[in-house]
Amino acid sequence: MKINDDEWFELQFRPEEAFKKYGVKLPALPSDEIQIGFTGSSGLFNMRQAFSFYKYVCSVCQISNIREPLILDFGGGWGRISRFFLRDTKPESIFIAETREYAIDCLRKYAAGCSIIHNQPRPPIPGLPGQLDLACAYSVFSHLSEEYFQAWVNYLLSVLRPGGYLVFTTRGQFFINHLEHLHSKTEKPHEVLEEYVRRMLEELPSPEEIRRHYLNGEFQFYPIGGAGECTADFFGETFIPKRYIEQNFGPFFVDLTDDVQYVDQSVVVLRKPA
Repeated sequence: MKINDDEWFELQFRPEEAFKKYGVKLPALPSDEIQIGFTGSSGLFNMRQAFSFYKYVCSVCQISNIREPLILDFGGGWGRISRFFLRDTKPESIFIAETREYAIDCLRKYAAGCSIIHNQPRPPIPGLPGQLDLACAYSVFSHLSEEYFQAWVNYLLSVLRPGGYLVFTTRGQFFINHLEHLHSKTEKPHEVLEEYVRRMLEELPSPEEIRRHYLNGEFQFYPIGGAGECTADFFGETFIPKRYIEQNFGPFFVDLTDDVQYVDQSVVVLRKPA
């Protein structure tokens, strides 16, 4: 399906045109309230961030060279990332796994025929086929404990085909800089985020301490912010530096970058050896 990037992004806001012109069924976007509940942002910026991550994933994994790839969006929220892959493969070849019941309800409305799977906090993912070409996870491993991170990364690598990719984000230098900014900020933060910002400022170590551990290559997990199915024993704020990834997943490691436009997290690329 030949749809250039600029048009494909614009069509996200005009689903009727996407179907009329290309036969692609895109659902309407959820309300701003729903979008903010998942990512803290909505509208144009929210989608541009997701699209930038999607484009980076496609470039690294050369998705356009794979005929009808099998793709997993792990912890896919309401489907913000996965909907972009609808120009690359069939809806039923896009699997979206979520632990949160609320997210599953949203996916049933906004996932455009993708394969929705309600998984438990620990692996495996029931009904997920093996030999996936790609597994991606946006803002999932930025929140999981080391035990859960190790379990999920090993599991996701196991369901990839040889040569398949795992691409995910985590907290890194950008977020440490953001914490420094919050500590020096005097104006009132956005009301939707106010309570969580307060908790970060009160319960996280100082940005200087976090940066020191990060530069030392240490995995850092701070159990704040857990709610519902995502309990504080495994869910919080997580910082994973390049050195840790290399030490633990060296044979799979491709890259860690902080330079994906609009993406405020580090992006990690792993590849299963062919």
